[in-house]
Amino acid sequence: MATNNKNGQSRLEIAGINERSEEIVRSDYNIEDQYSATHKDAISDGDPLGKGTGHGGHTDWLPKTDQLPSNAINYSNFDTTNGGGEYDIHGRNGIGGRERNLSRQLYGPDHQYGPNLVNTEENIAQGQFRIS
Repeated sequence: MATNNKNGQSRLEIAGINERSEEIVRSDYNIEDQYSATHKDAISDGDPLGKGTGHGGHTDWLPKTDQLPSNAINYSNFDTTNGGGEYDIHGRNGIGGRERNLSRQLYGPDHQYGPNLVNTEENIAQGQFRIS
């Protein structure tokens, strides 16, 4: 690594340090307005920016391993109805959107999918493996 000053910094490090002040000026986030899970740009409030709901939701921690298998994440407290930005909820240019998709689904809060909705008697009669 080539260095060219008494601090032992490489040319890349020097260029990065010199450019940092310019990048910080362009950033929406700074020491007074730090990005976090509760920042206005992280919360779904009708604009296309935020995805989270501000209560519960995805975090960077896993549940205690004594409660669930180590490879499982507990999704029971996730708000999957109110999250997402404008395009996630309403779609864009007539394409997609949770509202449109929910209106076309066979299953929903009033008619939830479950094992009792599928009649497997014929499959079992023809030899389908069955776990009791």
